[in-house]
Amino acid sequence: MTVLDAAVCLKKNKGWILSTLEERQLPFMKANQQIYFSHDTAKALFQFSFKPQLIVFQIVKGGTGKTSLVYEFAVRSSLYGAKVLCIDMDQQGNLTHAFQQDAEVVPVMIDVLADNHPLEQAIIPVMPGIDLVPSRFENSLLDEVLRQKKLPLGSVYRAPWQALKGQYDLIVVDCPPSLGQSVAASALAADCLLAPVTPEKFALSGLDIVYQSVEELQSCFGVSIDFRIVLNKFEARTTLSQNALRYLLNHPDYESKLLKHYIRLSQEFPKGIANGNSIFESLKPTSAKEDLDKLTQVLLGISGGTSQSGSLDARRLTKSSAKIPSHSL
Repeated sequence: MTVLDAAVCLKKNKGWILSTLEERQLPFMKANQQIYFSHDTAKALFQFSFKPQLIVFQIVKGGTGKTSLVYEFAVRSSLYGAKVLCIDMDQQGNLTHAFQQDAEVVPVMIDVLADNHPLEQAIIPVMPGIDLVPSRFENSLLDEVLRQKKLPLGSVYRAPWQALKGQYDLIVVDCPPSLGQSVAASALAADCLLAPVTPEKFALSGLDIVYQSVEELQSCFGVSIDFRIVLNKFEARTTLSQNALRYLLNHPDYESKLLKHYIRLSQEFPKGIANGNSIFESLKPTSAKEDLDKLTQVLLGISGGTSQSGSLDARRLTKSSAKIPSHSL
């Protein structure tokens, strides 16, 4: 977190931020003529009162950038002072690999369900302010264990995960790009289910499938799931992105669930995951960092996130024919 970013968020000048850091003897670092700090200082400086929440990322389509969003959202949230727990439910373990962890040496969710390992034993610290429940290939058997043991979908994950809210401000779950009993149980545990959608036909079809499954879960279990959509890998100049946006804005159910801030197409996300680095390890301002910062502020419910860059404004777009301007829709 740079002093400039902190100043913008708190609506103070850089001098005030720096003076506060010095007066309160909060650790910070300097590089390339910039001042920045990490989780512990952010927690002391911002002093946000977060409402603990559990957000599940789910979409029935690979390649939507879901894991990258989970990873960067968790990192940025920690840099606003939030204590974060990430739960990797995908047997591919991409989120686990992004945090550079070896899931072979610790319990994962299949061990918790099948062998009654305490969930707390599966939690490992991975970054300042961030813990992780990792995943490995054996998690592909979660559906089978749920069926064999006849575990109740409505509470099997919800009870233990929600109980962790006393220890964390934010719990983020990365689901596999599929449907099944384990994914359904994850959705039933969520305070918010967030579906990342890319501007392509199969991703939109995947969104339809997820939404239908959520509707069925709500009907069967008598619950209300806060379903939201974030448009990822968006490029306003392309016809695909324009058509995807119009589809979402014209849809009778999706329009109200679409988050205002989209994530622009950027190679920073896959490069960061491949290199095991967060985009926020760099001090250079980029569109990817700007977009993830806005998304983080919106989901955490903190101040800021009001810039029009990377913003969906339906009032400036007729749903049928208006040309979409770059960065502000």
